Amino acid sequence: MPRPEEAYLEARVLAHLGLGADPGPVPASASGGVRRLLTHLAPDGRGAPPPPLLALDTSPTADPAVRRAAVDRRLAAMDAGELAAGFLERRRTGDPWWERGRPFPLTSGTRSRLLRCGGPVEPVDGLLRRWSGAGRDEDVTTPAFRTALREGRHGGAVALPPADTLLRILVTRLRQAGLLPPEHRVTLVRKVWTSAVAVPVRVPGRSVLVLSTTPAVPALAHLLHELAHVAEHALRAPDSTLESRWRFDPVRSEGWALLLESLATDPEWLAALGLPPSYTEAVRTTATYTELLDRQMFRAAAALDDELPPDATPAETLALARDLTARLRVDRTPQALLQDAADGLQPRAYLAGFAWRDEALQCLRDGWGPRWWADPTAWTAVTAGLRGDGDARAALDALASRTAAGVA
Repeated sequence: MPRPEEAYLEARVLAHLGLGADPGPVPASASGGVRRLLTHLAPDGRGAPPPPLLALDTSPTADPAVRRAAVDRRLAAMDAGELAAGFLERRRTGDPWWERGRPFPLTSGTRSRLLRCGGPVEPVDGLLRRWSGAGRDEDVTTPAFRTALREGRHGGAVALPPADTLLRILVTRLRQAGLLPPEHRVTLVRKVWTSAVAVPVRVPGRSVLVLSTTPAVPALAHLLHELAHVAEHALRAPDSTLESRWRFDPVRSEGWALLLESLATDPEWLAALGLPPSYTEAVRTTATYTELLDRQMFRAAAALDDELPPDATPAETLALARDLTARLRVDRTPQALLQDAADGLQPRAYLAGFAWRDEALQCLRDGWGPRWWADPTAWTAVTAGLRGDGDARAALDALASRTAAGVA
């Protein structure tokens, strides 16, 4: 029988997603990080609930180019000076400021990984040209061009499998690997055009998975990423405390999701799915180049924070945003970079997650070779690590220990 705060938490998350009614005040029995989590999800002091995260998609078009243009127009209409001032205000709220508001504190090891995750911001125009095969005179730096590449819409068209077909194939594979226990319930929310999103509702026991109904080349990689998050929800030890089950280390979580997503760049793994080769090759190319592009975009967002002095002015912030965009050699408004940087934890979690992913993959390859994913004992080592609630370092140590035992 779930404790009152656990049943309340499930109802509160569903309400926060726009999938249920407001369950009322936070139970008095909730304390510590659980109370902070519930307070974060609860209505504000004026009694107004946060906007539903999964509001119904009423857009008349699923055309990503139209949507991208609408986003660009909204960003361009924002006052860049006000965004810069708002970013600086957020930076004054803590050290590190991007940890403020988290219901559960980060471990010192994970905080250190997030602080040192940056790197040089390098030009991406050459990357975009190689990706697209564009000629010398073709402009590859515009937001519309980058969007077309990310969504696999540049170049020759390929037949796209329905989203439900991909879901059935991937869920079957992950169940065989022991990553998705059948008793873990997954509520599907279908929207016209969105990336996949996974949200824990009961840990373990239930997740919500948002799934786009619009076929797209990157859908397979996105689904792998979000199903990895669902697996992390599903594999938590049910006898652990509620706080332990809901404490997700951002580097470990993103690193694990990026590890599973990296299968979308493995031609042998893709070939085993039984999907058309033209589609899987488009998936592999898009996933490979998207990661290279994302690394630089995330580095630019982190650099805006790392390179600004503590007493920076809005004018200096805008100047650095423009300089970072110039280093990337892309057509991008400073508003877009400021918006990315304002969500300070997300770009850092991805950057540190890539490093975690690379360490974990090396560990798996050392133990089981380049086709580690074909060995059931490799998946046993992975799932065993996911059952714990340790931080990023602890998860890597556990994987290394099991790999050494498997090799021995």
